[in-house]
Amino acid sequence: MTERELRKLEGTIRTKMEDIRQQRVSLKDSGIGSLMNSLKKADEALYEKILPEYKKMAADYNIFK
Repeated sequence: MTERELRKLEGTIRTKMEDIRQQRVSLKDSGIGSLMNSLKKADEALYEKILPEYKKMAADYNIFK
């Protein structure tokens, strides 16, 4: 995976996290879990950087619609 693809994946993940915070989409419907798994396979360091923020968001904003 190229650097550009990694940046795009990171941006997509952060955008989906913001959508979940704003309750535009549910955690399950966003598909963010598969994106996180893809990121873990591609770049472990970036995954570890985003993971704490992801866990906090998942715990705080997992409200079912």
